[in-house]
Amino acid sequence: MVTRTYRLDHDLGFAPNPFFDWCSLACCMGPIRRYAKLGDVIIGIAGSAKDGLRRYHPQLIYWMRVDEALTFDEYWSDKRFARKRPQIPGPKMQMVGDRTYRNEPGCSGWSFDTSMHYISGAPQNNGGHVATDTKVNRVLVTQSYTYWGKCGPRVPAHLLPLFPVGRGHKCPKDVTLLGELYALIDLSRPLGLVGDPADWDNPRYFKA
Repeated sequence: MVTRTYRLDHDLGFAPNPFFDWCSLACCMGPIRRYAKLGDVIIGIAGSAKDGLRRYHPQLIYWMRVDEALTFDEYWSDKRFARKRPQIPGPKMQMVGDRTYRNEPGCSGWSFDTSMHYISGAPQNNGGHVATDTKVNRVLVTQSYTYWGKCGPRVPAHLLPLFPVGRGHKCPKDVTLLGELYALIDLSRPLGLVGDPADWDNPRYFKA
């Protein structure tokens, strides 16, 4: 088992998406989606960037143990995840759906819906989020997770070296510190969905 940690710039409930009894990582974090193996543990902490989640740093946002890895087409066609298709406008839980990318017969390139990573008419530099997301054709899913959102536990200062300083992810090796982190998140007892995403009250992403 490898532990992979990273910092979230924002938390919409989109990446990861913790709803409808499954936690999925279908967008963003390409390196993690590419290299994570079944059984690996992914742990996300609120970042400290001024325009991000500084108000929640150093709270944990979620952890997940990778149960399955699917292609986008497999994720799209799997009935278990039907409710994760984005619906904009709609309730927030539907707006942040991440089941969108797929290949369709007769179409060249990726097909996708309006989502938190694609708003029709919005400027897209170098293909925008769509190009970044689809660069790694792999979706990580699990039912072994705890998603706290805005109400996660704070990480003690001496455990912060287990997380990267900035972008990217880290695979820490310190067994003693990892043991303390596992105890903090209670790795043996996944709780599923616990709280709302930290940015659900952020007018930058959602209208009141």
